[in-house]
Amino acid sequence: MTECLIEKSKRTRVGGTGPRRNKLLTMCKLGEAPQQVVKELNYILDTWQGNDIGGDNYGISQNCNYEEVFNTADKYRQILLQKKEQSVGDDVDEYLYNQWDPSYSTRYTTPFLNTLFKNVYRFRMSEMKGDHELNWHIDADTSVICRAQICLSDSDSVLEFRDKEGIHKLVMQKGDVWFINTGWNHRVVNGNNIRRSAIFGFHYDDLKDNDVLDAV
Repeated sequence: MTECLIEKSKRTRVGGTGPRRNKLLTMCKLGEAPQQVVKELNYILDTWQGNDIGGDNYGISQNCNYEEVFNTADKYRQILLQKKEQSVGDDVDEYLYNQWDPSYSTRYTTPFLNTLFKNVYRFRMSEMKGDHELNWHIDADTSVICRAQICLSDSDSVLEFRDKEGIHKLVMQKGDVWFINTGWNHRVVNGNNIRRSAIFGFHYDDLKDNDVLDAV
């Protein structure tokens, strides 16, 4: 197998133009998505039963053993709503995943995102079955790209972060929109229920009220 892109791209994931991970909060609630947005995104997960992880349209995951790195097995899937032109740039550059797939309706979602962000990247849906967890991992430093999630289900899952102060736990409520500092080591531990969320990236400068992320 080709060297995992997660390992291959380490250097490009630690030095960007935004604030470093220690300059930002570990987590911060950004708002609440309207019911129409939550319903629209859940409809996509209900209707499309496939998994884009490892697919031709998802280069970040295509050359990586996600089952080994993230413990995905058959209990975790993603649907990619923002894709990149295959002939453009590096597959690991999240900023190139900026083309909304017209196969999916985001009539309510994109206007809502525009109230908080100037731009978002690699917007995807995730679904995790009960009694499962994603292994500890680091995505990218916040100087490169920041991460946010919209909680789409009532679940007993816990998102854990491990920074210099110890382990912090976050339990999201359905409709919550959170910034999560995935520059720190983190994992997801799910309980009995299915966990659904929308995940996407943004540059620090893309968040309209970005000072709320700054650590005191």
